[in-house]
Amino acid sequence: MKRIILVIGLLSAMTALFAKNISIQIIQNNPAADGNVCETSYLIEQSIIDFFFASGHIVSSTPVYIGTDKDVSSLKSALKENAEGGMDYLVRVEVDYKNFAGNPDYVSLDNIEKVTWKNYQVSTGQELSSGTERIGIVNRQNNNESGVTGLASLVAAKISAGLKAR
Repeated sequence: MKRIILVIGLLSAMTALFAKNISIQIIQNNPAADGNVCETSYLIEQSIIDFFFASGHIVSSTPVYIGTDKDVSSLKSALKENAEGGMDYLVRVEVDYKNFAGNPDYVSLDNIEKVTWKNYQVSTGQELSSGTERIGIVNRQNNNESGVTGLASLVAAKISAGLKAR
C-alpha cells in the first residue's frame, strides 16, 4: 500500500513539474456576426483546449472575445486576470472570418479566412511566439465539424511548438 501511495505521489509530482498552466482566449473577428459568437469559434476553442488537456497541461479559457487582437486594453486585462489566476501562458487565437452573415450555428470551414495566434508569458506580458494558418482548399469532405477540428488541432500543435521553444 505504501508503494502505491509513493508511486501515485511521484506521478503527480512529475505531472505538476512538466504541466504548464495555459489560458486560451479565442478572438472572433467577424463583423457580420452582429455580436453573436459563431458555433465554429466555440468548436475551435474546445478543440484547442482538448489538445492541451490531453497533453497533460492545466487549461482554462475566457469567454470568446468579439473584436480584433489589436485591442491592447483587452490584452492587458487578459494578462492581469491570468496573472491573478496563476496562469503561466496566455494564448490568444484570432479567427478571421470571411464576410459571413449566415447562420452562426452552422459549423463551416469555408467561412474562415485564417487563424492567427500569439503566445504570451503572463508574468512578463512578453510575446513569446506567434503564427498564422491560412485555410487551404475546402471541399465537401472537410467543410464540416471534422474539418474545423482538424484545423484547430493543427493550430494547437503549432501553438504547442511555440511554447516548447521556451
